[in-house]
Amino acid sequence: PLVIVPTCTFEELGRIAQAKATFWGVQKQEMCGDFTGLFQHNVELNQALRLHLHRNLADTVNQVEDKIDWVFEKELGSPQDWKAFRVHEVTVRIVARLVAGVFVGARFTRDDEWTKLSLGLATDLVYARDAIKKWPTWIQPVVGPFLKDIRTVNSQITKMAEMLKPIIENSVLEGGHSLRQTAYDEQKIDLENGNQEPEGTFMSWVLSRLKTTDPEVIARIQLSLSFASINTTTNALCFIMLDLAARPEYTQPLREEIEELIREDNVQEDENGVLRLKQASLNKLWKLDSFMKESSRLSKNGITALRLVQQPITLSTGHRLPKGTRIAFDTRSVHTSPRTQTFSPKYNPPENKPPTEFDGFRFYRLRKMAGKEKLHRFVTSSTESLTWGYGDHACPGRFFADYELKVLLVELLRKWDFRVKDPLKTNSETLRKMHELVVVVPRDAEVELRRRKL
Repeated sequence: PLVIVPTCTFEELGRIAQAKATFWGVQKQEMCGDFTGLFQHNVELNQALRLHLHRNLADTVNQVEDKIDWVFEKELGSPQDWKAFRVHEVTVRIVARLVAGVFVGARFTRDDEWTKLSLGLATDLVYARDAIKKWPTWIQPVVGPFLKDIRTVNSQITKMAEMLKPIIENSVLEGGHSLRQTAYDEQKIDLENGNQEPEGTFMSWVLSRLKTTDPEVIARIQLSLSFASINTTTNALCFIMLDLAARPEYTQPLREEIEELIREDNVQEDENGVLRLKQASLNKLWKLDSFMKESSRLSKNGITALRLVQQPITLSTGHRLPKGTRIAFDTRSVHTSPRTQTFSPKYNPPENKPPTEFDGFRFYRLRKMAGKEKLHRFVTSSTESLTWGYGDHACPGRFFADYELKVLLVELLRKWDFRVKDPLKTNSETLRKMHELVVVVPRDAEVELRRRKL
């Protein structure tokens, strides 16, 4: 059963232990984890995201900046006149290449076979999920391994494992020790005394937490991560691009903010023409941050923070949640109700629009008010800002997604013009389609792009 919990329980559910209610358990259930091996190493993956990735964000931002120009050239070309692109089709490829470069290895950004394989698997997984759900729960363990769609996924994962073997071997060699004997807590790292974490890739961070270097296991972990990160970032970027193209009045203020930041922070291009924006600089783009948050607010799924109850829970309201129950927050209602404090007339400056309407600089104006500077960022997770979930279960990769999106959008705003043929019919409000409480980007939605004449 799926239970939509009342807002008065958000706080206590945000603090509840993973052992009692787990986000990853829902993903495992949804993606046929018992038959595909996905989301089986959730603890290790979660630790790599929360600890290693977060501590190495500066280096990760540099990796995205290194690849962004090539990726845009590869997927968009350099059209001097307006050219129509299917926004989801091109965006998912851009994101997939960047994710592969950061989470797998630099050369995988340019590897067409890997891009095709990872995107194909994302589609095949949905088919596999739908195929197994057609059978009663009690018989799924018997028929699951023999279903054509399940076998297709496992066959593709085997191909992925073969491609990962050289990366795994290099990670072992560069580590200078057996990864089977390595645990993060055993490494001689004393961050409290000022020592820095050793350099490494995301692959090596995951390996350091596992007791195996089996390529099949690593491939399933990579696919679990890719499925989550590519889908989330692609959906967000698609709707942001559509909203930018459909609302041209925001383009110039956003471009001016970027250029002002470049001047004030003396941001330079390196010898390869790559603009090097540091984390601190990206954090100053308040208008862009606000636009991203507003677009995501109105195009977010109807419910978020899905969790699977692992142990019986009794809430302070008296409600009892038995094991196996899926629970979720009613995000859409929270994000569009004037009864939510963040969107109430008393809390907002008079120029802010009602929460049911798009207002790209809504959160910029809120943050300009005394005492609210840090409360309404794109990455904010609170009982009134549920895009990333809430509490201990909030998305651990949201800070990387934030910087990745900003690097992409800075490149887009500085070097590209964009538009849609019919702004009233092509934006996040008119195009968001709900499928089983999930908002999906229409595959035929188009945006027109051309290189700016700088």
